Amino acid sequence: MITRATVLLLAVLLIAGAWMGCKENPPASLYDPSYVSGPQPKVTGIAPATGALAGVTTLTITGQNFSTDPASNLVFFDKSLATVLSATATQLQLKAPQLAKDSIKVKVAVYKSDLFSDPYLFKLDTATFDKYASFGAGEEGLGIECDAAGNLYVSMINASGGIGVKKFTATGVRSDYSPAFSSTVPSWKSMKFGPGGALYCFNAGRTIIFSIPAGGGTAAVWKNAGGLGLMGDLDFDADGNIWAAGSTGNIYKVTPAKVVSVFPCVGTLRAIRVYNGAVYVGGKRDSLEKVWKYPLIGADSLDAEQDYFNLSTVYGANSSGVYALTFSSDGDLFIGTDNAESIRVVHPSKASEAYYAGLLKGGTVSMCWGKGTDLFQSRSSVPGPAAAIRINTQKTGAPYYGRQ
Repeated sequence: MITRATVLLLAVLLIAGAWMGCKENPPASLYDPSYVSGPQPKVTGIAPATGALAGVTTLTITGQNFSTDPASNLVFFDKSLATVLSATATQLQLKAPQLAKDSIKVKVAVYKSDLFSDPYLFKLDTATFDKYASFGAGEEGLGIECDAAGNLYVSMINASGGIGVKKFTATGVRSDYSPAFSSTVPSWKSMKFGPGGALYCFNAGRTIIFSIPAGGGTAAVWKNAGGLGLMGDLDFDADGNIWAAGSTGNIYKVTPAKVVSVFPCVGTLRAIRVYNGAVYVGGKRDSLEKVWKYPLIGADSLDAEQDYFNLSTVYGANSSGVYALTFSSDGDLFIGTDNAESIRVVHPSKASEAYYAGLLKGGTVSMCWGKGTDLFQSRSSVPGPAAAIRINTQKTGAPYYGRQ
């Protein structure tokens, strides 16, 4: 006779058997008795050995036991991870990370190797110096210029209007150079040193060239209209002539005797630069932002217009504008724009790229080459903050004839 207790016992045994039959096997051990680590990577050198810029320079690490797969190599600069661009067993190419300092410990880890490379000490220099000129709250810089000694001059405004031209030494000392001319002429859009050390400038929307005496002081009218149109920018040639881009069209030449010549050029012109026997102007024509070249014929005339660079092929029509032009001594054209990229560099081959991509920001108001390898940029407050930036270009600027 099967009792109730027997039935309960059989049920328990059946459930236990089913549970044991469904139980998963324990995971295999991670321990692999046959595992052998890959060889330790070794760093023997980094090129360039000096002058590399944080966030800019492409570095080449030489050594041993790297992976040929870029993703299988991790390169640390202290705690910053660099992006490896290409790899062989003995070389890694990578973009320097955003870490400017001395004695950075560079270490390489390779997939399936248990050990990092031994630390290799390296230095990365800074590419930009934010707030080179000390702007106070609400202050902005417009036109900028440098002298031959490397001092920076900035036409400044605040919420109340113009506050004059300020001088900033290489050590950042700020002083007053010239007061605002008036409440109706509060600032200067463009400034260039000219013969005798005077600073020549103009206010947007006017047909007057002003001059500030050498050493500073109150500005005075130097040339009032008399053939001049509204101006967008000015520059000097080697003979002391002023060349001005018309903000509503035309190119103007003004001799030291204040004689004006007008050369037709259609467009909203915002930038001009005299370089290597030609006048370059930049601005907008028929919805396109371009730079045009006009070869100089002797000292008095311009040859036919040439298209030099079409910025709209990069950013699209009716988009980012040309606001400043300057050249390096080796022929690179630097275009200051109101694009998020800030500055675009155009090589003599006409190939171009964003300059110091990811480092520079804000719309360019004005640019000038300083002493040595320094390029200065006056940056707008959109997206901000407004600042005067010193950029280490690692090359020298083409001559500014007014400073000679």
